Amino acid sequence: MKNKWIKRGTATIAVATLVLASTPIVGQLPIASAAAAAEKSLSSQIVKLNSQSTISIRDVQFLMQDKGKVVAFTVTYANNGSSPIDLSDYWLRIKTKSGKSFKAYVKESDKEITSISPKTNQFITYYAVVDNATKLQDLTFQIVKWDFSVTNYERILGTIKASSKETNRVAAFKDKVMVVNNTKVRSAIKQAFVTKDQSNAYVSINYLLENVGLKPANLSNINFFIQTESNSVYKVSASELEQMSLQPNERKITTLTVKLPVSVASKPLALVMAINDEASKVILPVGEFLMPSLNAAPVTAIGQQRSVFLSGQQVVTSIGRASLEDKGNETGISLEYYLVNNGSDSIKVPDLEVYLRTKQNVSYPLTYTKDEGKLLPGIKKTVSLTGDIPTNVKVEDADIVVRTAGTDKDFGYVIGTYKTNSIIQEGSLGSSFALDKYSVQLNAIQRTQLEDNDMLVADLSIKNNDSISRKVPSLSGYFMVNGVKVENEATAVTLDDSITIAPGETYNMVVYSKIPYSTTVSKITFVAVEPEKDKAAKVLYQFSGQQLSSIPVYAKDKAYEIANTGKKASVKLVRNAIFSGTVNNQFYAEFAVENKELRMANLSKLGGYLKDANGQIVPVTFASLKNKVLPNGKVLLSAWAVLPNGFNNKDYSLFIGQSVGASGGSGASGEGAAPSADAIVKLASYKLGANNLADINTSFQNIQLAGYTVSLSKFLTQLKVGGGFNVEGVYTKLNYSLKKDEQYDYIAGDHKLVIEFVNQDSLKAAYSKVFTLGDVAEGSQDEVLKEGTGLPLDVLFNDSEVQSKISDYKQYTINVYDEFQGTRLLVAAKENLNWFMEQ
Repeated sequence: MKNKWIKRGTATIAVATLVLASTPIVGQLPIASAAAAAEKSLSSQIVKLNSQSTISIRDVQFLMQDKGKVVAFTVTYANNGSSPIDLSDYWLRIKTKSGKSFKAYVKESDKEITSISPKTNQFITYYAVVDNATKLQDLTFQIVKWDFSVTNYERILGTIKASSKETNRVAAFKDKVMVVNNTKVRSAIKQAFVTKDQSNAYVSINYLLENVGLKPANLSNINFFIQTESNSVYKVSASELEQMSLQPNERKITTLTVKLPVSVASKPLALVMAINDEASKVILPVGEFLMPSLNAAPVTAIGQQRSVFLSGQQVVTSIGRASLEDKGNETGISLEYYLVNNGSDSIKVPDLEVYLRTKQNVSYPLTYTKDEGKLLPGIKKTVSLTGDIPTNVKVEDADIVVRTAGTDKDFGYVIGTYKTNSIIQEGSLGSSFALDKYSVQLNAIQRTQLEDNDMLVADLSIKNNDSISRKVPSLSGYFMVNGVKVENEATAVTLDDSITIAPGETYNMVVYSKIPYSTTVSKITFVAVEPEKDKAAKVLYQFSGQQLSSIPVYAKDKAYEIANTGKKASVKLVRNAIFSGTVNNQFYAEFAVENKELRMANLSKLGGYLKDANGQIVPVTFASLKNKVLPNGKVLLSAWAVLPNGFNNKDYSLFIGQSVGASGGSGASGEGAAPSADAIVKLASYKLGANNLADINTSFQNIQLAGYTVSLSKFLTQLKVGGGFNVEGVYTKLNYSLKKDEQYDYIAGDHKLVIEFVNQDSLKAAYSKVFTLGDVAEGSQDEVLKEGTGLPLDVLFNDSEVQSKISDYKQYTINVYDEFQGTRLLVAAKENLNWFMEQ
């Protein structure tokens, strides 16, 4: 027990006191054995503490920092005995072969370890600040034990020396097992790439971390540095490690990033892995990995894939071909970037920075809509990229560069550089292009001439070439007139009532856009696009160079056919005429519309216009089809227009088609599509004009009136005299016959019959009476004409002042009108009827 008090205190104090001793050391091993041991590697040498316990040294590493050049190493104590080892009995002395000594310290968290339990191993990290010239080959480590029976009270148990060929650096792409926070971690550089600008190089490193120990490895205090041979040090960003912990046998690949001066990036470099010992305010290196030559990431060829690591998961990336859009002074570009997570865990979709880089190293940014979702294992994620580039830039000569976006914690890194080319698929009217399992054909481009503006209308057919039913794809497009893009928004509208397309079947839709009516169209181009919500539309195909499609001209007895699913119908012009008016003439037409569907259906709304030989356009209004129509059922549909003065009623045409848009009744295709105005699609025309003025029935027999036939006879007109012989008005008695055309289920439009009395004297007193045909409308005050033959009708024109308005009672005229939409069309008239006589 003599002098036992000297052993009390911490191992650190002992090391601090004795490590600088200058007393010559007497070796305990034979000279030949010591020389042989000196040429062994550090990690292969051991020193016995006693007959059953040993000590060894590993992971000797250097890192330049504020304190100077720090050497750190791990000491392994192996107690194979049956009793504890008191660490206060032992310490280490660090020296160089030239005789320099350095004070050693224990890592703060390891100071609490004061003994080694039986049958256990223990790792303890030591460090020292050495001079800049010190190298690993210079170092020796003496293992000393307190022994008060010898001179200087210390016994040197052995010396571990670095060999003359000793290295602490791991070759590029090779792995090393290190002690990190008292557990073993295997690490290696897997990939390293660089991108450069004028002054800096941006290096990205994919780095393996695998816990090969028996307990969890906390990596949150791990730091990385790039260190040059001249001991310049650059901090590496490792944001993914901030919360990382590895379970035994768990492995991850993390991405490290660092910004270096361009001049440094070309020099030999090493990546140093270190532990931040905050209590001691020192960073303890644990491994140094030689960097491979930093070359730019290889460019991925067209159609090829590139495998990268994102958040520790292997992700296969590729890029599609670019669609180009001519915008006049610039070219719009759109393409898709694909990511497939081949790992086992889902990861967050990284924020990306994407740009097109030209041969001249000029970059043009490409944008996309950020996705807050996850990149799930095995499921392809598509990122739609869009942007604008100069018209003289050729996509095939440029690269698409994709990198992660920088943050306040890292600079971001290049995921890949890709080659692509443009796919301006181009054809003309009648051609088609492939879209997934569909083929899309342009049937026609018509110009609908409206009153204020014109509409360009592209008629498209979409065929399902698959063996199963598929949903209707989202399509739209835009027009180019004489090489200039029409900036007015285009509207896509479906014409078929269906949400799926059966195998081999075809689906019909139109896209239309407004243009000024004064626009001259020499060449028309339609560009088909695929719209995406909150994203720029993807250009699919360009139908270019064609003329406007001609509008078919039908004979008057040819029906206009509507072939769209859910709306199949036949429309036949059965009557048309121009009626003379006091101010303007009136155009009037009737159509028999037959439902060709197999069940009751709402028929398409019709639209149209008149165009005379001088090019004057007059919109035509069609009565609304409010009710569903039975299969093979017919509706009589009226149409009318007020003709301006100067309209050439001897040479004009009627254009009809399906009305779509804001009030047209057809649905808009594509999510969020909203029709902006009515358009008339699938136009056809009827040549009208000669002998088109309405004939006036003068016999009063078989007057045609909107699906009814009316006959009038036996007129007797006299004054209506009441009590006290007061004259109350004009009283006309007559017989009438009314028959409805039974081929029509109903008649669209509110038609009424008006009988007008006009006295044939100089005063021309006139009176009229309105009658409803067939069923009376609810709330109507009009008298009703029932169907039947030879029915009596008393018509009283009330006017107590009538005698002052008639100069003689000789002859009068009866006019019959079709009153429709507030306008009276003269359909029959008989003059020279005699008062007080039945005729």
